[in-house]
Amino acid sequence: MLFFLKVEGYSIIMMAVNTVRDPGIIQKLKAILDANLGNEGFGVKELAREAGLSRSSLHRKVHAYNGNSTSQFIREYRLQNALKMLQEGEETVSEIAYQVGFSSPTYFNTCFKEYYGYPPGEAKLRADTSDKKTDNVLNPYPLVRTKNRITYLNRRLKYTKRWIAALAIGIVVSIAWAASYYISTIEEPQLTKLAYVNKKSSIAVLPFKNLSGDPELDRICYAMTDAVITGLNELESVLVIPHNRVLKYADSEKDAAMIAEELGVDQILLANFQKYGEEVGFYWHLIEGPENSILTSERFNTDWKLEEMFSIQAAVVENIATQLQIKLSGEELSDLEDFPTKNREAYDEWMIGSYLVSTSKKENREAAIQHFKKAIALDEAFVYPYLEMAHLYLWDGTIPGRRTQEEAWYKAKEYLEKAKKIDSANPYIEQFLLDGLYAYEWDFETMEREYKKSSLERIYLLQTGRIEKALENVNGLIQEHSKWTFLYANKAETLFHLGRYDEVIELLESKDSLIMGHIPSLREAAKVCFNLQDYERSKWYLEQYMVKSKERPPIIIWLNAVHSARDGNEVETEKHLIELNNRYEAKTSGSPAWFLALYYCWSGDHENALAWLQKAYDRHETELVWLREEPVLKTLRSDPRYVELYHKVGFPMPPHPN
Repeated sequence: MLFFLKVEGYSIIMMAVNTVRDPGIIQKLKAILDANLGNEGFGVKELAREAGLSRSSLHRKVHAYNGNSTSQFIREYRLQNALKMLQEGEETVSEIAYQVGFSSPTYFNTCFKEYYGYPPGEAKLRADTSDKKTDNVLNPYPLVRTKNRITYLNRRLKYTKRWIAALAIGIVVSIAWAASYYISTIEEPQLTKLAYVNKKSSIAVLPFKNLSGDPELDRICYAMTDAVITGLNELESVLVIPHNRVLKYADSEKDAAMIAEELGVDQILLANFQKYGEEVGFYWHLIEGPENSILTSERFNTDWKLEEMFSIQAAVVENIATQLQIKLSGEELSDLEDFPTKNREAYDEWMIGSYLVSTSKKENREAAIQHFKKAIALDEAFVYPYLEMAHLYLWDGTIPGRRTQEEAWYKAKEYLEKAKKIDSANPYIEQFLLDGLYAYEWDFETMEREYKKSSLERIYLLQTGRIEKALENVNGLIQEHSKWTFLYANKAETLFHLGRYDEVIELLESKDSLIMGHIPSLREAAKVCFNLQDYERSKWYLEQYMVKSKERPPIIIWLNAVHSARDGNEVETEKHLIELNNRYEAKTSGSPAWFLALYYCWSGDHENALAWLQKAYDRHETELVWLREEPVLKTLRSDPRYVELYHKVGFPMPPHPN
């Protein structure tokens, strides 16, 4: 039987009545945490090392004490200290968040409200009732607190560098048309001397504002914003985060300091575009976000020639990079001027389509197809729209369930063939084709031979039981592409398969702000936490997904079904099961038969589970490549019918031993 780590909900009641003296080991752990309270990098691994215990031994002792995981124990202890500081001190909520080891004030606010039931700003008002909860929990060791403002500033300076490196957060892309609020903020930034910009710059690039009075030039601002971001993204000295995290600020009146704090960035780049006669000017300000002060302001002028906008964009990027003290290599300079089409309108259509796809919304993806088709009509030799179309169709027939598997794979191959006629050496063509052969045709033979060329390498290693290699692969990708949010969800899943359960929760918590802005990661986080039997956390991620996305693929219906069943809501459970069955009858993608099999196996109905697995096989559902490693199905592995099905799918290695 599969062993799951059971992570209970926050034990507030237990802590409220726990007024007896803590066991010696817990006192020791709290003393260690006191000494490292402001270190956001101090987690389970570090606590185990300082306590002289293995992680598993540490977990057992903490779990025996209050029923929590080690990561919960650490987080709750930080929150308990924070409450004392909020009640007794004069520091701001943001300052205290850093003092107790949270790397993001936003995440601190979320955890605090979830734990205590009210935001940290109300702590003083509720001091009388809150004291009863925490007085005896924090003792017998005193709080490690900032004694004065100077000590606090010195401490923050020490951890700021680590914070920047740990978050790996950089340029924020916002493709929005209204940006006037950012240039004229309520609180005018004060000009300060630019001493230096961090070697690893963390910058939020907000949309260029069109000051020309000509709406026709809005698309130039749109394109210029994208070009600057794309160019800076190619530079090794700049860190990048997904642009969808900044969209909510399009019409915001918040000042630069507040935006920087919420996004977790250090600098914000504000820019204006203006055309006057035969010249254009670009004016930009680099704002030190936390201080709301201008580090530098620059003006870049050039002749206006629409047909040379690509070169102008490259010149702007080079100018900004120079001001940021980023030294460009010859190869990087060449890349800035290497545009894939000479047709300005085709480039704009492709760029708009790419942005729409990145939102992960079905309606936007459909609109993106029309933009890609327009780009192709304007320049049939422009290879990028073909690749974008192939990639879009390729994955829409898998877990998201947006179009039938047959249509998705047929269309993907069609556009890949067209791209191949234009640029046969393009590596994405081979990569996408290999991905499709594995997902839709279960071509294990080809995948086993060529998986290192596939974008699914890390998933394939996981699905075929090479978990350590999968972790090594995803860690390498994270080092190279720290902005790819989905990698963190994939790493969490990999850590789960290795049995490193505390690390799963630590990772999800540390990347909470990224995951919250990425719909596919919310979906995967909900499933990983369900496998952990951390049901409350799973439900929370599921609820966030339901709020942020209108799509209800089979995996979401399944998650709703199992949570409804756990809650004893038979009506809701039956409704979700009927919906999965309807999806199967309608021959939709997203593997509805597979998820019905998971539900019945989880509920103990193995006969129904095996019957639906057979239907998933007959329908050639894409999720069946998880048959070997799916944790929910572990109880079926000794059944001869499961083994027979396993061999028919075509895995290149024997099944798990009984």
